[in-house]
Amino acid sequence: MRIFGANHDAPAQPICNRLPSTFAKLSERSRMKQRISVILPTYNRASLIGETIESLLAQTRKPDEILVIDDGSTDGTAEVLAGYEGLRVVRIPNGGKASALNLAMGMISGDLVWIVDDDDLLLPEACAALSAPLEADEDLGFCAGRHIDFEVDPASGQKVTRPPGYMRDSAPDQIFPDLLEGCHIFQPGLMVRRRVYDAVGPFDTSLVRSQDYEMLLRIARSHRGLQLPDTVFLHREHKGTRGTATTSFAASRNSDMWAVYNRIIFELMLAGLSDAQLIAASDLDAVPQPLHARAARIKRGCVLARQRMWPEAVAAWREAAGMQASALSGLERDMLARSPNSALGAPELFASAEVRAGLLALSRMPGPGPEIVAVLRRAARWHVRAAIKARDWRCGLNGARFLLGR
Repeated sequence: MRIFGANHDAPAQPICNRLPSTFAKLSERSRMKQRISVILPTYNRASLIGETIESLLAQTRKPDEILVIDDGSTDGTAEVLAGYEGLRVVRIPNGGKASALNLAMGMISGDLVWIVDDDDLLLPEACAALSAPLEADEDLGFCAGRHIDFEVDPASGQKVTRPPGYMRDSAPDQIFPDLLEGCHIFQPGLMVRRRVYDAVGPFDTSLVRSQDYEMLLRIARSHRGLQLPDTVFLHREHKGTRGTATTSFAASRNSDMWAVYNRIIFELMLAGLSDAQLIAASDLDAVPQPLHARAARIKRGCVLARQRMWPEAVAAWREAAGMQASALSGLERDMLARSPNSALGAPELFASAEVRAGLLALSRMPGPGPEIVAVLRRAARWHVRAAIKARDWRCGLNGARFLLGR
C-alpha cells in the first residue's frame, strides 16, 4: 500500500476530506475546546527527529504545547532541537522512555495528551482528527487512529509504505479484546485525556520494551475509547538501536524483546481477566450461550499464543476441548486461525517439543480437540513455506511434522 501515489514525497490527501466519521461532521458549536499537550521523548535520534518535529509543526490544528524530553542523547539531537522554535526542551540523564514520560506528565498543562515517537511522521490532520471526538464527547477517554508502516528506500530516498503487521477495525467494545491479541494502536495515533492518565497511574519503569503497550492495555481496560477508520501517522521502520543507554538492542531483536516483556505483562494481566473482558459482547452475539465459556477459553489460548506463550496456550485449548463436545463456532475457528500469525512470530510452535507434544495430545482428545488442531495446522502452513524459502531446514522439518501430525 502506498499512500503517497506515484510521487512518494507528495502530501497525503487530508484526513478530514476522507473521513466519513463523527469528527468530520461535528460543528464548532458542538465542541468544547481542549488544550492539547504533545510529549515527544527522544534518545539519539538526531537523524530522524527533525522530520517528526516538522510534521508536528505542520498540523492544521496546532497543539498548544510541545514538550520534548531529551533522554540524555549523545549524538547531536540537542543541536537539531535547537534549530526549531515553539518547542520546550528538557534534557535529563538517560533513564528510559517510561521515566521520561512520567516526568513529562508532571510538566504539561493540557487537557488532552498526545505522545509522539521521535522517528514517526504525523499526517497534517492528525491532531484535528484525534481531538475532535474528545472535544465532542466529554465521557470519551481516548481516541485512536490508524497507521501505515514505511521505510525509506536507500537507493531512491523514496518512502515505501506497506500495511502494518497487525491492524483491527475495533468497535468501542472490541478495542480492549483486540489489543490483547496485539498492539494495533500506537502512541502517535492515540490522544488521551489527562485525567485518564492520572486515573491509571504512571508508566511502568521496569519495562525496557512494551511500556506504551502496557499503558494502553490499562487505559482501554477501564475507559471507553474510539478508533477512527483513517490513517493519522506513518510508522517508520528502520535499523536504529532501541532501548536505553545501558539496555540497548538492535532492531533485528525487536520481536524477541517484545515477547520477553509482553510475557511479563500478560502473566499478570490474564490472571485477573474475566471471560467477559476477553471477548466483546458484540462478538458473542452469534455464538450459542452454552458455548460462551468455551469460546472465552479458546480466546485466552489465542492471546497466549500470539504473545508467544505457546505452552500456556496449548493448556488453555486442552481445557476448552474438555468443556463442550460440540463443533467449533465460527468465532472460535477465527480466533484459532489468528493464533499462529502474530506480528511477533511463532517460533515456539515448531521449535518446542513440549508444544508439539501438547498439540498432538490435543488432536487425540474427544470432542473439538482434533478440530482445534486442524485449524491451527491450516493457519500455520505459511510458516513452513517461509522456513523452506529461508532455507531454515530445521524449522521447516519440525513444521512439516506438525502439519502431518507427528
